[in-house]
Amino acid sequence: MNDGADTMEAPLERISRLGRLLMLAMTAVFVVVLLRVAQLQAFPGDRLAAHVEDRIASRSEFAPRGDLLDRRGRLLAGTRVGRRVFVDPTRFPAPYDEHIVALAGAVGIDPDIVGTRILSRIAENERRRAEQRRLIQYVSIGPILSDAGAEHVRSLGIPGVHLERRSVRETPGEKLAATIVGKVGVDHDGLLGAERTLDSQMQARDGRLDYVHDARGRALWIEAGGYAAPKRGESVRLSVDLGLQQIAQEELMRGVVEADAAGGRLIMLDPMTGEVLAMVDLTRELSGLVKPGTEEAAEARRDNRRVRFDVMAPDPGRLVHPAMGRNRCVEDVYEPGSTFKAFMWATVTELELARPEEEINTEGGRWRTSYGRRIEDVVRRDKQTWADVLVNSSNIGMIKVCERLTPQQMQHAVRRFGFGARTGIDLPGEAVGLVTSPRNWNKFTHTSVSFGYEIAVTPIQMVRAFSAFARTGEMAGTLPNVRLTAPGPEERTELVHRVLPAWTANLTRETMRGVGANLDRRLMADNALDADPAYPLFGKSGTAKIPRSDGRGYFDQYFSSFIAGAPVRSPRIVVLVVIDDPGPALVRARRHYGSATAGPVVRRVVDRSLAYLGVAPEIVEPSGGTP
Repeated sequence: MNDGADTMEAPLERISRLGRLLMLAMTAVFVVVLLRVAQLQAFPGDRLAAHVEDRIASRSEFAPRGDLLDRRGRLLAGTRVGRRVFVDPTRFPAPYDEHIVALAGAVGIDPDIVGTRILSRIAENERRRAEQRRLIQYVSIGPILSDAGAEHVRSLGIPGVHLERRSVRETPGEKLAATIVGKVGVDHDGLLGAERTLDSQMQARDGRLDYVHDARGRALWIEAGGYAAPKRGESVRLSVDLGLQQIAQEELMRGVVEADAAGGRLIMLDPMTGEVLAMVDLTRELSGLVKPGTEEAAEARRDNRRVRFDVMAPDPGRLVHPAMGRNRCVEDVYEPGSTFKAFMWATVTELELARPEEEINTEGGRWRTSYGRRIEDVVRRDKQTWADVLVNSSNIGMIKVCERLTPQQMQHAVRRFGFGARTGIDLPGEAVGLVTSPRNWNKFTHTSVSFGYEIAVTPIQMVRAFSAFARTGEMAGTLPNVRLTAPGPEERTELVHRVLPAWTANLTRETMRGVGANLDRRLMADNALDADPAYPLFGKSGTAKIPRSDGRGYFDQYFSSFIAGAPVRSPRIVVLVVIDDPGPALVRARRHYGSATAGPVVRRVVDRSLAYLGVAPEIVEPSGGTP
């Protein structure tokens, strides 16, 4: 029995030893393979390097551009993911006509257009095959599809037809604020408006995933450190309020149509913070206009025939898309006319060169300067107080008293209010305006600037400068920093730049209250208001002829404007309205003035806007001021 057991144990022991040897051999082979793999990974050599790198792929992780919001968080522009069709011509099957018609129906494009794009690439690929060149494998077809449209394309099941993910920038605020919002390009880079100036804040950073794949492209593992998370762009809240923007647009359009004007501009500013609350720029197509410099214009001049000239600067981009037009509130200048008198009056008063009660000889409304220039007033009086010179907008009184200023004093006054310099608003293309240099300043300039000629300003410059009269407390007489973005919760309003003593700014504001009272009295007498005025305002009207583009004088056409702050005691808003080129019927009837065209718009905007902001109405006494 023992001999038999020994006989059985001997083969088992040999099998065990053989198994151990095989295991050791397999372990050694496995270790060698691992070492070889590690060697190839670390030092693949020139022949293998390209093949190894091909096994590491990257996949982009989409991050959307930040949203553009109004001050209350309402969406002005936002990004979503959409789908667009692209075709691989190398895989597009026959019969071509049948598949092209089906695809065209799904994307909503004329089959001829789709067919031309696809068949031309198929024909080009035939030439490339013959020349052994790389084939075309990508042809985009049509616009971004809706979800239903994308599903329709998928359901067709046409080989070579694919859907790619694309970012879509939607602009629900475009209807009310196209020139403010602007546009983005194909790669979602800001091109125009706030999209451009605030681009760096809203830019997103796509994520990245690096992974190793097998020969068939199947993912094996993610490389260490091969993942970077996507980072969404920052959302930016603008200072603009869509509710105020709608009020401003509705009332400006009404004013432009009622005045038969070529266009209009409106800016609403918070004078304490410098925030732009609304900004509207409208133009209107008019028939029968004559282009300056044409044979038709020359013929009208020879015949001494009155015509209405096309005085609006060309703006071809606006015809393509509203956001592509110039923003005339910041890019285009105009001569402000009598609205500029407020700054001259304040300067003279600050220097104590005239007192509000001082009587000025205003010559019955007709006068010639010492060098023979003829000056006329609309309100013709023999004498007026210095305060009434401002309220009644006397050119004669303003010119006479401003002659007490030296050229240096007047030049300094113009510059310190910010004219001739950009405000720094977050919009592209801002103009600096036009201010005559000290070298070219002469007595004619001194007279002209006194009542708002020979100086060109932008609407944004005017509302900022006028805010010096609308700020209260220690900030009265200072200018705000103009801003297009809403301040954060911890941002504080700062004293920026003092241009007047507080007492002068307050006195000028109180004096201009008479202008507001006169405006209300006229509007109520003409039944031009939808309701009685709800808030007392202070302001100034202006009417200036439009200069010829060749510099040879002026057209008998006008920029009519009105600027105001309200309520008087604690102003919440400053509103400027410019009516571009009121119609010839109003000019003939002498109702083209700023108080008659822009004034009603300002009054309606002030009342509606302050009610929207929740400001309690006040008793308005239109009997104040000088009749």
